[in-house]
Amino acid sequence: MRLNDKAAQLLDYISQAGAKHADAIAVNSTGESIQVRHGKVESIEAEHAQGIGLRGFVETSKGLAFASASSSDLSDAGLKALAQQVVDMAKISEPDPDVVAPVGANHPSADDLATWKEEHPHINHGWDTEAAKAAALQCEEVALAFDANIQNSEGATAGFGDDEKVYACSDGFVAQNRRSSSSLSVSVIAGKDENMQGDYAWHSAFQAADLRTAEDIGEEAARRATARLGSKVVSSRTCPVLFEPRIAGSIFGHLLSAINGRAVLQKRSFLGDDVGKQLFPKFVTLEENPNHAQGMANRLFDGEGTLCQGKNIIEEGVLTTLLTDRYAAKRLNIAETGNASRGLTGDVGIGTSNLIIHAGEMNQEDMMLDIQDGFFVTELMGFGINGVTGDYSRGAAGFLIENGKVTQPVQEVTIAGNLRDMFQNISHIGNDVTWLGSTAVPSIIISDMTIAGQ
Repeated sequence: MRLNDKAAQLLDYISQAGAKHADAIAVNSTGESIQVRHGKVESIEAEHAQGIGLRGFVETSKGLAFASASSSDLSDAGLKALAQQVVDMAKISEPDPDVVAPVGANHPSADDLATWKEEHPHINHGWDTEAAKAAALQCEEVALAFDANIQNSEGATAGFGDDEKVYACSDGFVAQNRRSSSSLSVSVIAGKDENMQGDYAWHSAFQAADLRTAEDIGEEAARRATARLGSKVVSSRTCPVLFEPRIAGSIFGHLLSAINGRAVLQKRSFLGDDVGKQLFPKFVTLEENPNHAQGMANRLFDGEGTLCQGKNIIEEGVLTTLLTDRYAAKRLNIAETGNASRGLTGDVGIGTSNLIIHAGEMNQEDMMLDIQDGFFVTELMGFGINGVTGDYSRGAAGFLIENGKVTQPVQEVTIAGNLRDMFQNISHIGNDVTWLGSTAVPSIIISDMTIAGQ
């Protein structure tokens, strides 16, 4: 049977077992990863994961209660056993007066599903084991040969896979999302003895043909590692901080954590009352786009089968919404945003599709010209974020910026501030928007942060 049919069959079984409502997530994932080091294959790992998760809701004397469980046994007997297990667990669970049963969601229409399938045909990733191995070997070879200072390799990895996910609900909605992916990465070490620095480069795409070349990725990793040679700890200061694209995305990631509706309900957010307020300068816009040619997180519906629609989460600096699943939306008495995230077991979470920070007008070099004494961050370490207060403190490495130019490489410092102030103090957005998986991010400058060094 197809995965769609398995999910629909499971819903029939749980209805027969006594559930009033139910929904199911079924997944079938295949993938392969080839890791090489010093010109030899270190490992080839193949994975085939298949499973199905079920949420069941039963009517008890105290109200509607639910439970969830999953199984990798997709046989008829396995599905029947899973359905009975979930019903039995739900019957002894404590009802939640605010629970939202998986019915009545704003599902995509039949036309929506047909159009999506036509516009997003499944296309294979285009790699086999030998092609992926060749790419990984070439990527590492280029990196090691790039500069005499490159002394060692932590390896190169090429991966590819195919993922199918089906959502089915007891109101009759059943839909599938399927996609392929490929990736290539390498990490090398420059220098010797106590003067050693490492760095990496990577890229991911739906198809191997759309990846950056092995040469390009290898050269980037080598350039980054050699540029860090001679890194020192610098004196403490307060100054502007420039974040390169692959680091800048983390700043907006902290924003998303703070506007997660579940975090707001649990009083774990410093932005729970800030919808409609100016959090950023007017030139900052953050868009969620669930249907973008370059985005790796395209989806027509979320983890509850709700139709996903594009929106500006930050519109000219203003926070427009919290992110919700159906439960959080009900509890917060706000509109559903189609941001439910589901695994095979556990409760519903909240996540996003593709995120795009809209570009500014300046390139990174011109942005630096506006900094006389600053810090260019190329690596962050640790996770010193307080979600309740917004206090921010992370280990960092990068380069000093002096008179508009990159100078001394820097290591073992800490950058600190408060996220609310950091958002307000973004002074520049670059025009170098870079796709990193499901996020498109430019360079940004925060005009005033504390650097703790010597």
